Amino acid sequence: MKRYDLIIAGAGPAGSTLALNLADSGLNIAVLDKDIFPRKKICGDALSGKTLNILRHMPGNIYLDFLANVEKEPSHGIRFVAPNLKELDLPFVSNSTIDHEPSGYICPRYCFDEFLFNKLSYFENITIFQGTKISGISIKTDFVSVRTDHGEIQGKLIAGADGTHSMTRELATPGPLNPYQSVGIRSYFKKVTGIHPDNFIELIFLRELLPGYFWIFNGPSGLTNVGLGMPHRQIIKRKVNLSRLLLDLVENHPYLAPRFHTATLIDKPEAHILPIGTLKIRRSGNRFLLLGDAAFLVDPFSCEGIGNAMTSGECANQVIRNCFKKNSFSGCDLSEYDQKLERRLGKELRISGTIRKLSCSPGLFNFVINKARKNKEIKELLSGMYTNENLRAKLTKPSFYFNLILR
Repeated sequence: MKRYDLIIAGAGPAGSTLALNLADSGLNIAVLDKDIFPRKKICGDALSGKTLNILRHMPGNIYLDFLANVEKEPSHGIRFVAPNLKELDLPFVSNSTIDHEPSGYICPRYCFDEFLFNKLSYFENITIFQGTKISGISIKTDFVSVRTDHGEIQGKLIAGADGTHSMTRELATPGPLNPYQSVGIRSYFKKVTGIHPDNFIELIFLRELLPGYFWIFNGPSGLTNVGLGMPHRQIIKRKVNLSRLLLDLVENHPYLAPRFHTATLIDKPEAHILPIGTLKIRRSGNRFLLLGDAAFLVDPFSCEGIGNAMTSGECANQVIRNCFKKNSFSGCDLSEYDQKLERRLGKELRISGTIRKLSCSPGLFNFVINKARKNKEIKELLSGMYTNENLRAKLTKPSFYFNLILR
């Protein structure tokens, strides 16, 4: 029998962020993960300004270590391609105080996750269990019991950062959930042409994918992350084979095929479910809370998951400290975590959900892109919207589109 103060299920960005922020708390922490690091993770590999800002506020020199030692490629903006195939380039608005520092990076997930995970071993109060599968979780009167293939572990509290198919989430909502979900599929290519000189990430809104999109993210070592995402319901309705669709688009679509004419496919396409943050669920309860994908926090429009997952780790940090200070772990005590998440991410997720619905209209999408291409003021406004949720909220208001007509 092993006993700890806190058990963290999952050592991805959410779980590792929480553990690292609690490293100076004096708590005896166990971090469990079913995989052995470095591990493969299906992802677009894009790290946003939100992710970088969280790294900056982590203890120690984690951010500077990331800049110096992690393989990555800087990205300075985003290219939108409307359904009419018109392009709009929007440079990122940087929040950094460091001159010429990129506002984003393309970094393979196995590199980024391993970087955070390796930091855990620096702290004596954090015990790591790799390759450890959870078979059951029980909430007792005074503790949480976690059954694993390596024996039982007990803790006063469990933080579930155990992904889309979270076992910890069963504590909040027993049985299957049927939320709005998207499926992302990606592969790696070499020698993709037409990459922006400042390595803008590309979101290509093809008519056949709406409200989903195609992406091209150019990363380090000459590898380009290429993929597409679609709502799960649309995949079922249209009977889409995503792998076949991805390869067909790069071979035959008039916008994409010329850029892949000399490209080499490095590995076969692989898919991953994205738990979209449009579902109101319980994210905490008696002696547990949920983080990252387990909490359904993926952005409905951009499908950003890493920054939101790490945000949930930040939100849980102070709540857990308060609970141990009071030695009270009730659902009432932990509901503060839900409130913090709402303040940090609630508005952003609702705005993105509305924009996702608006993006279903090719005509509206084309109209906005065409206006921005011709009007510098509108273009600058859209550039700020990508990193400023107050500006982004304007996209959800009818007055914004009415004013566009008058310009």
